Amino acid sequence: MATKRQSGKVDLDRRAVLMLGLAGASALVLSKGGNVLGAEAKGVDIKVLKEAESMVPGFPKVRLREFTFEPGGRTEGRKMPNAMICECSLGALEVTQEGKTWTVKKGDIWTCKEGITELAVNKGNAKAIMRVFDLLPA
Repeated sequence: MATKRQSGKVDLDRRAVLMLGLAGASALVLSKGGNVLGAEAKGVDIKVLKEAESMVPGFPKVRLREFTFEPGGRTEGRKMPNAMICECSLGALEVTQEGKTWTVKKGDIWTCKEGITELAVNKGNAKAIMRVFDLLPA
């Protein structure tokens, strides 16, 4: 990072300021265990567990995320950025996709396609966990 020192003061050039800004924005977006949804997930801790190369045509990478929902935790309805395969691995969740609502329980799986809107809510009294395999396009 390029800096200039003058009598105890530090002057940053534009490139250094831009790099610091990008680092700060990245820390903000990825804070709280890799929570990339930030304000769109209340009472939900989201972690990226793994990312790997894929042999599935059209999806060169896959990513595994884990969503831990506290009782009352919810993801706000948002457009899915990519295709996903989801599994409820603990507890139960109420899922709404494109206006259709159903309950998923431990062991249930479902899919999301790019561009649909989904909302997930833990209406129970115990934690619920959803694992998501993101199919990442080129």
